[in-house]
Amino acid sequence: MVTSKAEICQIGRPHIMDLNDDCLGMIVRRLNVMQQYQISKLHTRFKQIVKSQWRCKLNHVVVYPELLENIDEATFVGFMQEVGPHMQSLLMRHCDIRYLRLLSDQIFNRVETFGWMGEGGSGGGGEAGDSGGEELSEFQGDREKQFLDEDLNLLTRVFPKLQVLKLRGCQITGKYLAQFSSLKHLSLDDCQCLESDNFQEVFQELKLRKFDIMEDCDEINCCDLIELKKCPTLEHIKIADYHLCFDTDIINDILRMPNLKKLSIYSKNFVFDVLERISRTNLKQIVAFKFNGVLHNFERFFRELNHMRHLKKLSFYECRGYDIEGIRDHMLVQISKQFADLEEIHLCSCDLESDRGVLSFVQNCHKLKLINLTSCRKGISESVIWRCMELMKKQKWRTHHLEMWLKDAYIDKAILEDPRYMYNNRFLKLDFKQSLQDSNPPGVLKFTFST
Repeated sequence: MVTSKAEICQIGRPHIMDLNDDCLGMIVRRLNVMQQYQISKLHTRFKQIVKSQWRCKLNHVVVYPELLENIDEATFVGFMQEVGPHMQSLLMRHCDIRYLRLLSDQIFNRVETFGWMGEGGSGGGGEAGDSGGEELSEFQGDREKQFLDEDLNLLTRVFPKLQVLKLRGCQITGKYLAQFSSLKHLSLDDCQCLESDNFQEVFQELKLRKFDIMEDCDEINCCDLIELKKCPTLEHIKIADYHLCFDTDIINDILRMPNLKKLSIYSKNFVFDVLERISRTNLKQIVAFKFNGVLHNFERFFRELNHMRHLKKLSFYECRGYDIEGIRDHMLVQISKQFADLEEIHLCSCDLESDRGVLSFVQNCHKLKLINLTSCRKGISESVIWRCMELMKKQKWRTHHLEMWLKDAYIDKAILEDPRYMYNNRFLKLDFKQSLQDSNPPGVLKFTFST
C-alpha cells in the first residue's frame, strides 16, 4: 500500500504524546530528578507519570551542582516542595550554601536523613554558585559560602524529625546539635571550630546510637570524648586515635559502655599506643577485631594481638607489604595458638608468606568455621586446599565443616569439579563469592573492635 503525500499531511507528524504511558515512563526514568520535575510541568500526563514514579521510588534525593545548572530560586524551591512529600533522605553535595538557606520557610516532616558535604571546611560554595541562576551568581564574602551554626539552627526547623545528620567541611561550633531531639546518628567529618563545651549537652540530651567524628580534625578544637559516657545508648563510635591520647582511661570507659557494639579508630600517628592500651586491658567484651591498612612494623602489631585472647573473629584487609615485609607465617602461627575461641579468620587482599600461616588456624583453632582468603594472590596456591583437607580428616573432634572463601584468589574455580574435592567436601566447603571489602584513605589505618 502506497500512502500519498496528501494523506501524510492529513494524518500529521508523529508526536511524543502519541506514545502510551509505559513508553513515556521509560523516557522519564532516563532523566534526573530535576529534569523529571521540569517535564512534569509540560503536560498533565507527564505529571501523573512522574508522580507515580516518585511515589514508588523517590526516597533518597541528592542535590549537586550539575543538577542545579540554569536553575533559579523559584524553580529550586518549587522542586523541593514537589519532592518533599516523597523524600526520606536528602544529601546536598558541594552546593552553594544559599540553596539550603532558600528552604528556611519550608518544613519537611518526612525527611529522616540529611547530609551536607562541603569541601574541606570551605563549605563547597564555589562550584554550585557558578552554575546556578542569576539571583545566586555572586557571593558577598566568605561567610556566605560556609555552613555555619545559623544553618544548623535552620535544619532544626526545616527537618523537625531528623534521625541521621551527616556534616562534612562545616564551620560550626556544635551549639545547636542538642536541639535535634530525634537524632540517632551524628556524623561530623572535617568540621572545624567545634567546641568541647557544646558536646556535654549533646551527649546528655540526645539518645544517639552512632557517633562519628573523623578525618583531619586533629588541628582543630574537637570535643572532649570523656563526655561520651553520658550517652549510654551509643552502639557504634567512630573516632580518630588522637581523641584517645588525652586520657589514659577513656578507652576502657568507652569499651565498657552498656550498649556499645563497635568502636572504630582511624589512626595516623598513635597506632601502637592505642592498640597497646586496648589489647593489654584484656577486656572480655571484645570478641572481634578488624584491621585495614599497612603498618611499618607488623612484628610489633602481632605481638600486641597476642594479648587479645578472647577473640571470635579476626579480620585483616589490604595488609600488603610495600616497602616492608607483609604478614609472615610465624606471626599467624603464634596468634593461632592463643585464640582458642576463634571462629572466623579473614585475610582479604593480604600478602602472605605461604599457606603455612593459614593452616595453623585449621590445626589450632577448634571452633574455626570460616577462612576468608578473598583477593589473596601472594603466598596462596591450590595446595592449601589439599593440605587443609588432609588436616581435617584427622580431626576427630570436629563437629562441623569449615568454609573457605576464595573469590579473586589464584585458585581456579574448576577445583570444585575435581574428584579429590568432590569426595571429601564434607570436611571443607569452598565458596568463590565476593566478600565485603573496606577501603580507607591513603596512609590511614583503621581498627574496629566489636563487643
